Amino acid sequence: MKTPTTLMAALIAITMTCQSQAAQVVSTSPDQGQTHASSSIESRGLHWDARDQKLTAVITYSNRNYEAPLVHPHDDTLAFALPGVRYDQANNVFYATSKDGQRIPVAKFTTVLFAKKIQLLPGAAIYAQQVHGNVSVKLVTGEPDSNRHWIDIY
Repeated sequence: MKTPTTLMAALIAITMTCQSQAAQVVSTSPDQGQTHASSSIESRGLHWDARDQKLTAVITYSNRNYEAPLVHPHDDTLAFALPGVRYDQANNVFYATSKDGQRIPVAKFTTVLFAKKIQLLPGAAIYAQQVHGNVSVKLVTGEPDSNRHWIDIY
């Protein structure tokens, strides 16, 4: 009875190791953004430009939570192209291609009320880094926490 249990545990360990070594893709946006150093993300989302075949991360930063009541709030909406992401309409999936040619699913269209929204898939995350008001963005696959899709770095 111990042999099948040991064998099963070994198979599970091998499977988990293979999954953790899945190809990782990093798509760094060539775009840079500028906002107030004392601002945080107010809203964020993904936009697909079907004509140009381009996925873009759109992020709005706001200083509402940091400014005094007499200072007018200021919002900056920034767009960051994510190169290398393609849309497979037949399967309704956005994917990035790894260095070895493997297609890695990163997002899909979902229906929200009467509109469509692009939802990141488990394992895909957008990192938005803001340093002294300078903003950069990258899409990363192979994220260990499948529930974290938007990660803010200050």
